[in-house]
Amino acid sequence: MKKSITIAFVAVLFISNAFAQTSEDKPTTVVETMYILPKRGMDDKFEAAVKAHDLKYHPEGPYKAGLRKVEYGEKAGWYVWVFGPTTYSAIDTRPAKEAGHDDDWTKTVDPLVEEYGATKLSDYNPDLSYGFDKLSKSKYYEVWSVELKRGQYYRFKAIAEKLKKTYETMGTSSFVIFNSPLHSKDGGDIGMLWSFNSYDEWSKDMGAKKAYEKLYGEGSWQNMLDEWLDVSVDYNSEIRSFVK
Repeated sequence: MKKSITIAFVAVLFISNAFAQTSEDKPTTVVETMYILPKRGMDDKFEAAVKAHDLKYHPEGPYKAGLRKVEYGEKAGWYVWVFGPTTYSAIDTRPAKEAGHDDDWTKTVDPLVEEYGATKLSDYNPDLSYGFDKLSKSKYYEVWSVELKRGQYYRFKAIAEKLKKTYETMGTSSFVIFNSPLHSKDGGDIGMLWSFNSYDEWSKDMGAKKAYEKLYGEGSWQNMLDEWLDVSVDYNSEIRSFVK
């Protein structure tokens, strides 16, 4: 699938309140991610150790966790340990030292780790997303990380709303937006993910432009790209696979 749009993580600390998209009476759905680099030649043992740990302490429900591998991008060869989707209250009460969780990780996983990378929180944005359920059922997904110009979140939101509707009409790939509650000078604050099942599929034009212009008129795709270039600063991307 050719890149339909360069969207994802947006770093604008002073407008963080604008990222609250869910209603106050509904818990925010959040995902915690941690980059981990295994020791050389230890990938298989590392995957098995994390899987065993997750089956014991994070099998299902609000404490569910899983492993993703970065196939392409600046961190190719690294893994991403994903806790969630969950809630902030579940993060407060997840298994810890008292349950033997930390000791298990220290003894079974940590000896296989070369380096730990960044740990991040990301809030799922249901208002701007389509096909979250498709994501977990796919083989791969691509993550875009983009920095926006200050004060331009409202313009990004308008773009994302139209893209969400476009992907809804296509029905072939997820279009998932996450907001970051924490600001980082080296990372973005909005994440966009979309799913696919083969690199052949990923490499082809899936028809996003055609579907977009069917909704918004001839020439609207180029207008949207011009708008995006006007509100964005820079972006990064990577492809991840699900470690089954």
